[in-house]
Order: sequence, then C-alpha cells, then structure tokens
Amino acid sequence: MTKKRVLLGMSGGVDSSMSAWYLLQQGYEVVGITFNTLAPLSSPESLYFISEAKNLAHKLNFEHHTIDVYDAFKSDVIDYFVDEYLKGRTPNPCIRCNETIKWKLLLEESERLGCEYIATGHYVSTIEKDGFFHIQKGKDPSKDQSYFLWNLSQAILKKCVFPLGSMIKKEVKEKADSLGFKSMANKKESMGVCFLQGNDYRNFINELKPDLQKHLSNGEIRNSKGENIGTHEGFPYYTIGQKRGLNLTNNQGEYVACIDAKNNRLITAPKKELLSSQVLISDFMFCNPSHTNEKQEVDLRIRGLDAVPPTPGTLELIKGKLHITFNQAVWALTPGQSIVFYKDDVVMGGGIVDDFEYDNIELMND
Repeated sequence: MTKKRVLLGMSGGVDSSMSAWYLLQQGYEVVGITFNTLAPLSSPESLYFISEAKNLAHKLNFEHHTIDVYDAFKSDVIDYFVDEYLKGRTPNPCIRCNETIKWKLLLEESERLGCEYIATGHYVSTIEKDGFFHIQKGKDPSKDQSYFLWNLSQAILKKCVFPLGSMIKKEVKEKADSLGFKSMANKKESMGVCFLQGNDYRNFINELKPDLQKHLSNGEIRNSKGENIGTHEGFPYYTIGQKRGLNLTNNQGEYVACIDAKNNRLITAPKKELLSSQVLISDFMFCNPSHTNEKQEVDLRIRGLDAVPPTPGTLELIKGKLHITFNQAVWALTPGQSIVFYKDDVVMGGGIVDDFEYDNIELMND
C-alpha cells in the first residue's frame, strides 16, 4: 500500500518533533515544513530553530522544506498586533496568523507537495459531526489549545491529523528522552505570543514605536463618574481589567474599564462593576453554518490560557449579528479578544469581541 503523505508544521520544539515520530510509527509518509516568521532568514534566531527542525528530519529520514514568510508575518500579524493596541483593543495574534499565514500556507503547501493530510503538534483532535469537522479538546487539560483554533476552515479541518491529541505532555517528553532526544525533551517551553519570545508586549511596542510613550504619557484617567483621578503612561500599555500601573491620586480600588484611544484616556471602575452578561459580535464563524438557524445553548470561553471553566450561555443570530448571553456575568470582556463556543469539549465556532456594555454602570465619557 502507498503510504499517505502528511505535511507536518515543524518549529523545532518537542511537540512538533515528536509528532513526526508518532506519525512515522502510524505509517504515514511525513513531509516536514518550517515557516520562518520570527526574524530575517539570516539571523541567529531563525537559523537555530530551522536547523533544529532540519536535523530532526534528517535523523528520522524524512523530507523537510523551509519557507521564508518573515515579511508577510511582519505585515499581516505583527503590524496588526501593534495597530490593535493603538486602537485601544487587545488582539489575539494567533487567530490572525491562522487565516493569513500558518494554516493558510499549510493548506496551500499540502496541495503543492501532494499531501493528503496536515499535522501539527497541537494538543487537540478533530471530530466529525453532521458532516462537518470540528476541533475537540485534547486529553491534557493543561495543554489544551482548542481556543486558538476556532477559525480554521472546513477545507483545513478535514485534512487535519493531531498525533498528540490523545496524549499527556509529560508522556511526550518522557518518550523523547527515551528515544535519545534528551536536549529536545528538556528544552524550555515557549509560552504566550511567539514573536514576543517571553518579552513584555509593552517593551515590544516601544521597540517598534520608539516615540510612542513620549507622545502618550501623562494621559488622563477618569473614573466611571467622569472625575479626573490620575494619569497613565499611554493607553496602549493597558488592558481592560488591569490595575497595576495606574497613577491614581489615592488607592481607590479602580480597574481599567474602558480604553479611549481617541483621547488617550483610561476610564476606570471598581472591580465588581466590570461584569457583562451580554455581548454582540459581527465577526464570527461556525463550523456548521446551520447552527445559526436557531438559538443555541453552548459553553463560552473568553480567554485561552485561563483555568476558569467556560461559562454556559446562549447564542442567537439577529439581523446578521450574533447575540451572546452569558448565564453568569463574565468579568473584563475586552474588544479584540476571542469568544469560543463549545459543546461537550467540541469547538462549534467563535468570534471576536467588538464592543459591549457593563451590566451596572454607564461609563461617563465625551
């Protein structure tokens, strides 16, 4: 029998590398591919992680390709990331990358290289329901990445293979160690936004926009009554729900409730007031489009790396906009973040918060 070819996205880390080993054990013909996104191709950072992936492919004797997409990643993801903060929003760059870079290219390259399947090292799996494919949470709850994959198209999902979906991260690392890949198993795990490489996003923005803080410092802070209560260092350096870094006239227990980018102003409120029971969004997607035909009861997650369980709620499409009602009010909704819809640990779809209101306060602004 001819082996089924699978295109594996490789970063040089233990998850994608061990995915290659498991796929080979399952009888696939693996074709590795690494996208250079983090720095110009000649830089030490790029050369290092590309060489890690290439060396693993050589050891396991399978084909490997490299594509330089740094310029496109810079314009489509990094610039978007910075621009969203400059609009007073809190972006999710992984969602943007899915549709403009990573998964878009994985699909295109799988077709070019004659691969029937696409694989990555995500700790998720796929499931087919009523003729439509969905992402399903992985076995390891501490590594579940389903929140970040809600906007994958059916064309992509029907080709996906996730060899680590039924595994625990500890098992994967132990297996890597037993196979002689000790340095890979012990490699420090990257967390958060890939291009920040562990740095604070504020420092990252300052590096790209060195004059920004000079122009935006000493911005006004108002409370929910419209009273001037202090100054801030520049609105892009704050997110809704933040308390640290506010220069208030006294410790009033205030949290950022609204970011007024136009006026370089923060509006604050007590923590208990940052609760919302409803949100209306226009940018959304369902794996099965028929789920918009009637009111749906779902579980709703508003943050990806959050230990708080999803909140039950309902979805209803009215005049082209999705009305989301939470059974229990959620704290610190943020424009730009994703809300992901689940049923029984299966991703039904998701959307991006545009605007919302708080339940018990109306913020004073001009």
